[in-house]
Amino acid sequence: MDAASRHAPRKRKAGEELPELQSRTYTAQRVLGKGSFGVVYQAQILETGEIVAIKSIRMQDKDREVQLLKELDGHPNIVCLRGAFLSDEGTSAAGQAGGTKLNLVLEFLSDTLHRIIKHYNQLQKKMELHYVRLYLFQLVRGLGFIHGRGIVHCDIKPQNLLMDGKTQTLKICDFGTAKRMIFGETQRPYVCSRYYRAPELILGATNYTTSVDLWSAGCVFAEMILGQPLFTGNDGIKQLVEIIKVLGTPSPVELTAMNPNYPDYDFTPKVAAYTWDKVLRGWAPQQACELVGHMLTYDPAARLPPLHVLMHPFFLELRQAETGMKHRDIFNFREDELWWLTAKEREQLIPRWAAQQPADAQNGR
Repeated sequence: MDAASRHAPRKRKAGEELPELQSRTYTAQRVLGKGSFGVVYQAQILETGEIVAIKSIRMQDKDREVQLLKELDGHPNIVCLRGAFLSDEGTSAAGQAGGTKLNLVLEFLSDTLHRIIKHYNQLQKKMELHYVRLYLFQLVRGLGFIHGRGIVHCDIKPQNLLMDGKTQTLKICDFGTAKRMIFGETQRPYVCSRYYRAPELILGATNYTTSVDLWSAGCVFAEMILGQPLFTGNDGIKQLVEIIKVLGTPSPVELTAMNPNYPDYDFTPKVAAYTWDKVLRGWAPQQACELVGHMLTYDPAARLPPLHVLMHPFFLELRQAETGMKHRDIFNFREDELWWLTAKEREQLIPRWAAQQPADAQNGR
C-alpha cells in the first residue's frame, strides 16, 4: 500500500461475522509502524479530508480486536475505533496470494509517550512531575476501565500510549494481544514486550490476571521519571535478573504467588532489595516512591488495583483546583467506571470542585 493507493471495502459475504463496513475511500500517506501483526498507516478519508490511522492485519484473529475496541468505545483514554473494512492484497512478487486483510480505522494522534520521553532525553531534561502525574493518572484510569470489563491489554508500554500534544490527553492503543479473561482458562505466558513483562509471565505462569498490566504501568511510571526503561534484560532470564537486582530475591511465598506450578528453586546468592528512592535516583518525591512500590511487587494480588492507584496521595496535586482545573476532564468519570467504589471512595477520587461539573460531563457525553 503506497501513498497513492486507495482502499474501498469489498462486499460482505452472507453470515460473515465482521464489523460494519465503511462506504469511504482511504488514501495512505505514510507508514507509522510495522510489526508481526501487520502495518499501521497514516491515511486520509477522501470524502471528508480527515486524517486517520489504519491498522492492516491478517484475518487469522478475525475481528477480536475490533470487538474489544467496540466494547471499550467512548472512553477518553482508549483509542477510538472509527470503523473497519476488508481489502484484498492481491498477489506478491513471489507469486503468493496476499490474502484478505482486516483494516481498522482508528483516530489519529500524532505523538506517543515513547517519543515524548525520547524528546526529554534529547534535551537532557527530566519530565516535569506534573506531567508524570497527569500521564500516569490517565493510563491507570484507562486500565481501570479495561479491567472492569474483564479484559487484559497484555502490551502496555510507552510506544502503545498515544498522546494529543494540545490537550495532553493519553490514549491506550494496540489491542492486538488483548484478551478477555475467562476463569479457569489457561493463557499463553509469553505476552507483553520484555522490558514491561511481569515476573509471573517470565516464570511461565498461564493463570495470570489483569495485574500484569499494572506491572507494565509501574514500569512506564518509573521510565517517565528516569528517562529510560527500568528493567532492560536482553532475554527472559536476564530480564528476571534485572528485576531481582531491584526488588531483591523473591521468597518461596512470592514464587508460589507468581506461578504455583513453578518447580522448587533456591535462588542463590540472596539479593537484598533496593529502596525506591535509590532506584529512582532521588529524582522523585516519597509519594512517587511509595506508589511505584505498590505497583511493582512480585505478588500479583498485592499490586494496587487501578482505582486505588488513582486515589493515592501522589495525585493530590491534580485534585487541587488551582493546578487541576485546566485538566478537569480527567475527573469526568463515567458511572460505569465507578461501579466498584463506595461513596466514600468516590469522594476521595473525585475532588469536590470537579464533582460539581454538569451531569452530561460526568456521564461522559
